[in-house]
Amino acid sequence: MIADKEILLEVRSEWKTVRKTWEMIAANISFSFVRGGITSNEFRSAAYSLTLLFGFTVIEHVLQQLSAEGHFACRSKFVGSLMAASRHSLPWVNFTLVDEAREQRNKIAHQQQWISIEDCERYLNAIENELRAWGILS
Repeated sequence: MIADKEILLEVRSEWKTVRKTWEMIAANISFSFVRGGITSNEFRSAAYSLTLLFGFTVIEHVLQQLSAEGHFACRSKFVGSLMAASRHSLPWVNFTLVDEAREQRNKIAHQQQWISIEDCERYLNAIENELRAWGILS
Protein backbone atom coordinates (compact mmCIF):
# COMPACT_ATOMS: atom_id res chain seq x y z
CA MET A 1 0.00 0.00 0.00
CA ILE A 2 2.96 2.36 0.54
CA ALA A 3 4.10 3.50 -2.90
CA ASP A 4 7.48 4.90 -1.82
CA LYS A 5 9.76 1.84 -1.89
CA GLU A 6 12.40 3.50 0.29
CA ILE A 7 9.88 4.28 3.02
CA LEU A 8 8.45 0.77 2.71
CA LEU A 9 11.89 -0.75 3.31
CA GLU A 10 12.39 1.63 6.24
CA VAL A 11 9.19 0.63 8.02
CA ARG A 12 9.84 -3.05 7.38
CA SER A 13 13.25 -2.62 9.00
CA GLU A 14 11.66 -0.74 11.89
CA TRP A 15 9.23 -3.60 12.46
CA LYS A 16 12.09 -6.13 12.43
CA THR A 17 13.69 -4.05 15.17
CA VAL A 18 10.48 -4.31 17.24
CA ARG A 19 10.44 -8.08 16.90
CA LYS A 20 14.19 -8.46 17.51
CA THR A 21 13.89 -6.32 20.63
CA TRP A 22 11.09 -8.57 21.89
CA GLU A 23 13.24 -11.64 21.24
CA MET A 24 16.27 -10.06 22.95
CA ILE A 25 14.21 -9.25 26.04
CA ALA A 26 12.77 -12.77 26.14
CA ALA A 27 16.20 -14.36 25.74
CA ASN A 28 17.78 -12.23 28.44
CA ILE A 29 14.97 -12.75 30.93
CA SER A 30 15.09 -16.50 30.30
CA PHE A 31 18.88 -16.55 30.65
CA SER A 32 18.65 -14.60 33.89
CA PHE A 33 16.18 -17.13 35.26
CA VAL A 34 18.34 -20.11 34.22
CA ARG A 35 21.41 -18.52 35.81
CA GLY A 36 19.58 -18.09 39.10
CA GLY A 37 19.01 -14.38 38.65
CA ILE A 38 15.85 -12.79 39.86
CA THR A 39 13.83 -10.34 37.86
CA SER A 40 10.65 -8.84 39.21
CA ASN A 41 7.34 -9.07 37.39
CA GLU A 42 7.40 -5.29 37.17
CA PHE A 43 10.79 -5.32 35.45
CA ARG A 44 9.62 -7.94 32.95
CA SER A 45 6.42 -6.03 32.25
CA ALA A 46 8.34 -2.76 31.85
CA ALA A 47 10.82 -4.32 29.43
CA TYR A 48 8.12 -5.85 27.25
CA SER A 49 5.94 -2.74 27.47
CA LEU A 50 8.69 -0.71 25.84
CA THR A 51 8.31 -2.81 22.70
CA LEU A 52 4.74 -1.54 22.40
CA LEU A 53 6.12 2.01 22.28
CA PHE A 54 8.41 0.93 19.45
CA GLY A 55 5.52 -0.80 17.69
CA PHE A 56 3.45 2.36 17.75
CA THR A 57 6.34 4.32 16.30
CA VAL A 58 6.14 2.00 13.29
CA ILE A 59 2.38 2.21 12.79
CA GLU A 60 2.54 5.99 13.25
CA HIS A 61 5.24 6.19 10.55
CA VAL A 62 3.13 4.02 8.24
CA LEU A 63 -0.01 6.09 8.80
CA GLN A 64 1.88 9.35 8.24
CA GLN A 65 3.17 7.99 4.93
CA LEU A 66 -0.22 6.68 3.84
CA SER A 67 -1.73 10.06 4.61
CA ALA A 68 1.04 11.82 2.67
CA GLU A 69 0.36 9.51 -0.28
CA GLY A 70 -3.34 10.42 -0.24
CA HIS A 71 -4.91 7.23 1.13
CA PHE A 72 -6.76 9.42 3.66
CA ALA A 73 -6.64 13.03 4.80
CA CYS A 74 -5.23 14.07 8.16
CA ARG A 75 -3.42 17.26 9.13
CA SER A 76 -2.12 15.84 12.40
CA LYS A 77 1.00 13.70 12.70
CA PHE A 78 -0.15 12.08 15.97
CA VAL A 79 -1.05 8.41 15.89
CA GLY A 80 -4.49 8.81 17.51
CA SER A 81 -5.60 11.40 14.97
CA LEU A 82 -4.09 9.41 12.11
CA MET A 83 -5.92 6.29 13.24
CA ALA A 84 -9.25 8.11 13.53
CA ALA A 85 -8.85 9.74 10.12
CA SER A 86 -7.95 6.44 8.46
CA ARG A 87 -10.59 4.30 10.12
CA HIS A 88 -12.95 4.21 7.14
CA SER A 89 -10.30 4.56 4.43
CA LEU A 90 -7.92 1.73 5.27
CA PRO A 91 -8.80 -1.96 5.51
CA TRP A 92 -8.41 -2.21 9.30
CA VAL A 93 -8.55 -5.78 10.59
CA ASN A 94 -9.30 -4.82 14.20
CA PHE A 95 -9.31 -1.06 14.69
CA THR A 96 -10.86 -1.39 18.16
CA LEU A 97 -8.05 -3.61 19.46
CA VAL A 98 -5.31 -1.37 18.02
CA ASP A 99 -7.05 1.68 19.50
CA GLU A 100 -7.16 -0.09 22.88
CA ALA A 101 -3.44 -0.77 22.45
CA ARG A 102 -2.90 2.93 21.68
CA GLU A 103 -4.59 3.86 24.96
CA GLN A 104 -2.33 1.42 26.80
CA ARG A 105 0.68 2.81 24.93
CA ASN A 106 -0.23 6.27 26.22
CA LYS A 107 -0.34 4.95 29.79
CA ILE A 108 3.09 3.40 29.32
CA ALA A 109 4.58 6.53 27.79
CA HIS A 110 3.01 9.14 30.05
CA GLN A 111 2.21 7.41 33.33
CA GLN A 112 4.74 4.56 33.50
CA GLN A 113 1.92 2.04 33.77
CA TRP A 114 3.33 -1.25 32.57
CA ILE A 115 1.07 -3.80 30.94
CA SER A 116 1.20 -7.56 31.14
CA ILE A 117 3.44 -9.48 28.80
CA GLU A 118 0.38 -11.25 27.40
CA ASP A 119 -1.40 -7.99 26.62
CA CYS A 120 1.73 -6.53 25.11
CA GLU A 121 2.12 -9.53 22.83
CA ARG A 122 -1.57 -9.41 21.86
CA TYR A 123 -1.27 -5.72 20.96
CA LEU A 124 1.92 -6.18 18.94
CA ASN A 125 0.28 -9.04 17.05
CA ALA A 126 -2.70 -6.78 16.33
CA ILE A 127 -0.40 -4.08 14.90
CA GLU A 128 1.41 -6.70 12.85
CA ASN A 129 -1.93 -7.95 11.48
CA GLU A 130 -2.73 -4.42 10.29
CA LEU A 131 0.68 -4.04 8.68
CA ARG A 132 0.13 -7.34 6.84
CA ALA A 133 -3.39 -6.34 5.73
CA TRP A 134 -1.99 -3.10 4.31
CA GLY A 135 0.76 -4.89 2.40
CA ILE A 136 3.53 -3.44 4.55
CA LEU A 137 4.67 -6.85 5.78
CA SER A 138 4.43 -10.08 3.81
